[in-house]
Amino acid sequence: MNDFQIPRNSLAWLLAAQVAVIAPHVGRLPVWVTLVCVGCFVWRVMVYQGRWSYPGRWSKALFVLGGMIGIPVGYGGRVYGLEPAVALLIVAFVLKLLEMHARRDAYIVILLAYFVAVTEFLFDQSIPYTLYILLTVAMITAGLIGLNQTRSHIAPMRTFRLAVTLLMQAVPLMIVLFVLFPRMTPLWSVPLQSQAAKTGVTDSMSPGDIANLTQSSELAFRVTFDGEPPPFNQLYWRGLVLGKYDGKTWSREELRPSIWRYRQAEPGWVDTIERLGNPVSYSVILEPTFQNWLFSLTISDIPEDRDVAMLREFNLAYIQRRGVTTKFRYELTSHLDHRLDAELSDFWRYRSTLLPPGGNPATRALAARMYASAGSPEAFVREVLTMFNTQSFVYTLQPDALGTDDIDGFLFDTRRGFCEHYAGSLVFMLRSVGIPARVVVGYQGGEYNPLGNYVAVRQFDAHAWSEVWFEGKGWVRVDPTMAVAPDRIERGLQAVAEEDETLLADSPLSWLQYRQLLWLTDLRLQLDAVGHYWDSWVVEYNTGTQQKFLQQLFGEVDKTRLGMIMLALFFSILLVIGAVLLLQRTTRILPPADQQYLRFCHLVARYGVERQRGEAPYAYLQRIEVVRPDLAEAAREVTRLYVEQTYGTVQDKAGQQSHTNIKKAVNAFRLKALTANV
Repeated sequence: MNDFQIPRNSLAWLLAAQVAVIAPHVGRLPVWVTLVCVGCFVWRVMVYQGRWSYPGRWSKALFVLGGMIGIPVGYGGRVYGLEPAVALLIVAFVLKLLEMHARRDAYIVILLAYFVAVTEFLFDQSIPYTLYILLTVAMITAGLIGLNQTRSHIAPMRTFRLAVTLLMQAVPLMIVLFVLFPRMTPLWSVPLQSQAAKTGVTDSMSPGDIANLTQSSELAFRVTFDGEPPPFNQLYWRGLVLGKYDGKTWSREELRPSIWRYRQAEPGWVDTIERLGNPVSYSVILEPTFQNWLFSLTISDIPEDRDVAMLREFNLAYIQRRGVTTKFRYELTSHLDHRLDAELSDFWRYRSTLLPPGGNPATRALAARMYASAGSPEAFVREVLTMFNTQSFVYTLQPDALGTDDIDGFLFDTRRGFCEHYAGSLVFMLRSVGIPARVVVGYQGGEYNPLGNYVAVRQFDAHAWSEVWFEGKGWVRVDPTMAVAPDRIERGLQAVAEEDETLLADSPLSWLQYRQLLWLTDLRLQLDAVGHYWDSWVVEYNTGTQQKFLQQLFGEVDKTRLGMIMLALFFSILLVIGAVLLLQRTTRILPPADQQYLRFCHLVARYGVERQRGEAPYAYLQRIEVVRPDLAEAAREVTRLYVEQTYGTVQDKAGQQSHTNIKKAVNAFRLKALTANV
């Protein structure tokens, strides 16, 4: 039966691994599933301690029923999708752990534990989580090693150290396979079924929507430029064009075909883009948004990536139906100096001046008077911006509530607003007098990190501005925020909100809350740069990145040459690891008690009694008593402790204590021998 029983050392590590692999998922698991996990763990611990027996048939049925009911109930009736599937795997893991009797069951549990550990990468691939998963893998491996150890290897930490050593030996092989093996779509590209999008910019805009984003410091995307980044006031990250207004909310037009049916053939209107000045090349790593729109500087060339398309409003879209579900890297070339739609068709002129038939009468009357006195669209825009700049308008993160006619309420009553208030009001006034205009939402600015040479754009950088069509000039960006709060455009939102408590209100522990501490800012930038390199070279190490890297490293490589290089490195590493293991001293792989006894034998040999090959401990002791009777008592104590530890039934903590006692006895023998020869 001993061949089938699970050693306590292994079982202890399996129980610890169960907690470690499930802990990151607790926040995503339904309450019922969490309770099933806790119940199984407590029961298994009681069995481990000998207080309870294994659960009976009905107890198991209750646990299974709780898990099966908890999954659909916890996920709103959904039984398909990634999150319910992971929850089902976790339930299977804890139930199997509960009924684990023999070693065969333990092997199945270990295999499930490895799978559960890997599923965390479906949700997070950051450095802290990666290190944590490596720790849990080491714990699972320690349980696997414990299944094949004898009683002389029952020290838990020694088992864990051996597991870590095995994993460290595998790291060079893992790096070779990661760098050279042809890239395939990773398991964690499976789309999440989360109901909430993570982006701060949505496809509609009402007063106050973007102001709410100032409560979040979450990363939106990082941008690495080929060369120096453009000036801060030119970093307008175009996302969505909102051309439809229903009297309260700006939203997207729905005239174009579905973006996931778009194919890369360039439509005719692309030829109307006039690209002026020097291009700016850069790459973007976008955080998961679960939406289809992308962000870029205006105006971008159509990228080579077949999953990225340009829509009629000159914004970019991800054409996969499920949207951006993982970190997504794309490379662009933009022309900051450009001209769009120098000639505007009657259809688009009509769509870009469309307003609801009623509402906001005071604003319509004001716009008519100002336009009559201005005489031209350009002069009218300047007058509106002058009004924002010279009158008592306030740029604030805490705008007042507005009534039914929200634009009238903003322009004539509160005069306190955020970027969407000013952009929406300007576009409404322009449209009311027949000037084509639209709202653009995205991000403006970003934080330059000199350590990583990239710009980090966060949710509180969300911004809205206006685009106005002028005869012969096409669509021109007009940002009314520049007239009210120029520091917002020149230096960023934090420059105009130092004393506003609403900024980062939802992130009280954000490092940005303590940006006045220079040393903390430096540390934050350093850690953020490490995360950026991790995303660039590990998380986003795709086929394109691999090909570029290998071409820089080896020149032109084909599959045959790449395979030969990979095999050569692979076997070279194995050869080095094997040589190191062979050169290690034999005592390093012996049990602690054997190591101490061999140390004792070497000491006795110095004093004239060398142990014969194959000589038993007590036979050796008899010769020591004859040749060196002065050392007989100390030698007798070492021999007794060693025989009890090696051939007795000492277990767990007692065994560890016996090993310590042998070491003390050997040290006492050495001291006795030194004093005997004085």
